[in-house]
Amino acid sequence: MSTGHPPGRETRTTVAITRPAVVVPEHVVTQDEIIAALGELFADVPHVERGLDLMRSTTVETRRMVAGLKEMLSDRPFGVRNARYTEEAVRLGAEAARQALDTAGVAAAEVDYLVFVSCTGYALPGPDAYIAQEIGCRPTMRRTPIQQLGCAAGASALAEAFHYLQAYPDATALVVAAELSSLSFQPGEHTLSDFISNGIFGDGAAAAVLRRAAPAATGFHIRGARQHLLPASQSVIAGRTSERGLHFRTDPRVRSTVPKVIPEIESFLAEFGCEPGSLSFCVSHTGGPLIMDGVEEGLSLPPGTLRHSRASMARMGNTSSVSVFDVLRRHHDDGSPAHGSPGLIVAFGPGFTTEIIAGAWNDGATA
Repeated sequence: MSTGHPPGRETRTTVAITRPAVVVPEHVVTQDEIIAALGELFADVPHVERGLDLMRSTTVETRRMVAGLKEMLSDRPFGVRNARYTEEAVRLGAEAARQALDTAGVAAAEVDYLVFVSCTGYALPGPDAYIAQEIGCRPTMRRTPIQQLGCAAGASALAEAFHYLQAYPDATALVVAAELSSLSFQPGEHTLSDFISNGIFGDGAAAAVLRRAAPAATGFHIRGARQHLLPASQSVIAGRTSERGLHFRTDPRVRSTVPKVIPEIESFLAEFGCEPGSLSFCVSHTGGPLIMDGVEEGLSLPPGTLRHSRASMARMGNTSSVSVFDVLRRHHDDGSPAHGSPGLIVAFGPGFTTEIIAGAWNDGATA
């Protein structure tokens, strides 16, 4: 009887993630600037002070955006903003892809599989088709675009590439994420959920190359991946589309939902002989301080284990699917984990979907 999981770990090909490339827009906006601007814009909203307090509690300090603050706050039609999304997602995504390929020493024509993820705009064909041609990929390369997995999608892309490489272990996979949350801002929306969204989300793109692990491949080596869908939880992280555009809603219940999936994470880690308390590092998406606290406490991680996630949140905000790539990049650049140490990539998204990737750090010293 099928379990819905990939084959047992004894048949798995270990896959290496090359150091991710992260590309951010030119405009830098501080949290204080956004709070002041929204305080003025929503001065007549009864709960404005409560909303601004929620923004102050996010721990975000700066963010990058494709438009300056004045343009972001302007009342632009959905079509105008969505056209900008397509343009910028291709521009930033292609640059991230080029940098990731250069880091891996791979030509675009050598890529066999491209996974593209984004949830902050819509295009047909998707940005992946433009990016593939712009960077010089083969026409016969296979592509998978993912749109509805939100913040979980960065880890989902890595998992999709991992599973592809189980079937084609000599292939090369490229994953690209692009998120432009600032283009979803709407001056007429000011619920407390809107204040939270306006207080955490930032723009950016990222990419990474994945191949069968070799001794010289420095970075996170994936041993297994699992996706978990929590029953009756579709409303915890959700969104809708209206004539004015995309509307994202984060329910306060998300903080109490994370503990519900900790047993699933623990069970998955146990398949690799790993207990949560023995994890040396954790690449957690930057959903917010309470979500990161829930991961750290639920998995009994030592204080500071999520320091790179918290640093990413402070400097870039929650960049949705891009966030796990930025956090993983920070593990490369600032005190890499010890060689062979067990680690975890985890991210949460609509559904309530949890993406779990188990693996270990390789420092390339055994080459």
